[in-house]
Amino acid sequence: MSHQFESGFFVARAAWHGLGTVLQDPPTPEQAIVQAGLDWRVLEEPVYQTQGQDLPVVLCKHLIRDRDRKRLSTVKPTYTPLQNQDACRWFAPLVEQGKVVLEAAGSLQGGKRIWLLGRITSTEAEICPHDWVRPYLLLHNSHDGSTAVWLQFTPVRVVCMNTLCAAASSRFGDLWQRKGICIPHTLALQEQLEKAQELLDCTQKEFQFSVEEYQAMANQEMDSEMLTGYLGRVLGSRRPRQHPYWGQLTANFERGPGNQGRTLWHAYNAVTDWIDRQQPLSAEEQLEFTWFGAGARLRVKAHQAALGLIDCHRQVQRSQSRKRRSATKLVSSS
Repeated sequence: MSHQFESGFFVARAAWHGLGTVLQDPPTPEQAIVQAGLDWRVLEEPVYQTQGQDLPVVLCKHLIRDRDRKRLSTVKPTYTPLQNQDACRWFAPLVEQGKVVLEAAGSLQGGKRIWLLGRITSTEAEICPHDWVRPYLLLHNSHDGSTAVWLQFTPVRVVCMNTLCAAASSRFGDLWQRKGICIPHTLALQEQLEKAQELLDCTQKEFQFSVEEYQAMANQEMDSEMLTGYLGRVLGSRRPRQHPYWGQLTANFERGPGNQGRTLWHAYNAVTDWIDRQQPLSAEEQLEFTWFGAGARLRVKAHQAALGLIDCHRQVQRSQSRKRRSATKLVSSS
């Protein structure tokens, strides 16, 4: 089994996987880099090729962690790493202005992936009574050439304390909807990162958009037939009641954290809770499944299926409304 979680911290309470250090108070960016175990640098070691009297040509370069000389990856000569210190420094002005509080950060896969999560202050919304969501800014990066630098918005359901799970799974959708910024590892990386401060304004606007989606889910009543149809679309099954996790999903719908078995919001969170906490996996395997693997893709599917169900219901309502208006006109003209 590959080792996924290497180091990290979480403020006030442990994460759902139980790994990492719990801090009582939010750290400064300088403290965060140490508490997260990210106080190391990526060294670039070129690999040359010499032919005759010509000057040596750089074929590629190895990315080496200075702390233990571990090779993280071999990349193209044009690849520019984003140092962990610089990634954390991006949050510094937002923290100093009181706009963001750092709540989590860490390293995965032996330093190949790192993330920092900051909660946007003074903004939250109650989707339904006692069920709150809050907006966060996530920066996640790779040191193995597998991904660009991502800065994006993620809403977190407080009752379940989901964090990176929801965010990383939807990064391409976020980019399309302008909820996120993708920065390639090029020479202009640092310049582009500095320009990304404007993402906070976009995030606050998009948070309201997400709240409206969630409230639409909370306003959509669910009966047994609708729940079966929704879970069937999420699971990709024509017979979802025969799925081995049908019992667990329906139990989540009816009695899961913050759920009461009445609305699409409860059904959607029944699925995300199953993805995050109820897989037959170790904590380390669960991280890969939830953040970057099949669980991440399933979360996107659950969200899209919920929005599709809302659209379908609205179309039915509009059709019924048109029929009623037509019937009224016929009665009036007779």
